Amino acid sequence: PTFAPTPLPTFAPTPLPTPTPTNPPTDPPTAAPTDPPTNPPPPTFQPTFAPTPLPTPVPPTNPPTDPPTAAPTAAPVPTAPVGLCGTNPVATLNNGICEAGEDCLSAPNDCSGTTGGKPNNRFCCHGGPTSGTAYATLCTDSRCNSNGCSLSTEPVYWCCGDGVCAGGGETNSNCPEDCPLNPPPPSPEPTPIPAPTPTAVCLGRNAWCSVNQDCCSGNCKNNGKCA
Repeated sequence: PTFAPTPLPTFAPTPLPTPTPTNPPTDPPTAAPTDPPTNPPPPTFQPTFAPTPLPTPVPPTNPPTDPPTAAPTAAPVPTAPVGLCGTNPVATLNNGICEAGEDCLSAPNDCSGTTGGKPNNRFCCHGGPTSGTAYATLCTDSRCNSNGCSLSTEPVYWCCGDGVCAGGGETNSNCPEDCPLNPPPPSPEPTPIPAPTPTAVCLGRNAWCSVNQDCCSGNCKNNGKCA
């Protein structure tokens, strides 16, 4: 059997409902907007809180300490320095003192002397009581007094500050006041003055004479008178 197709039903579209406003439209404003004020007035309200006051300084509860009533301790009195002293052998070379065992040959820096020239002008200073050198002259002689003199045969006792550089244990390092670094040079030896040559004087006639040379005539008679 043949079946005819059944036609589909045709539906007309349902129209959408027209919206109906529930509030009527607002009428347009009839007044112009108000301009903002150019000088707004200051606020009329005042702050409700008061400023916090600064705290009042409180004086210290502890009174100041009184000054000390005890007297200050006195400074200790410095102790006087003990003098530096010592003992040297009987003779110390080059200490400026002509001592026992020294003479102008063995210690020329301590003992003065002149061993050349005229024999009458020669001398050699020595320390101690005796010396076997030629022209030995005790250091107490005026020609030897440019340097110190010691006749003692005992060891030399010295003390710093006595103005004499004893040498040996007393040096510039421990006693510069007595032993300067550059001691002054010794005084030059004085030049001896030659004795004046006596002028010959002859005796006249009948003058007392001893030899013929006493008389101007060159003849001393047997009676002891010049001819």
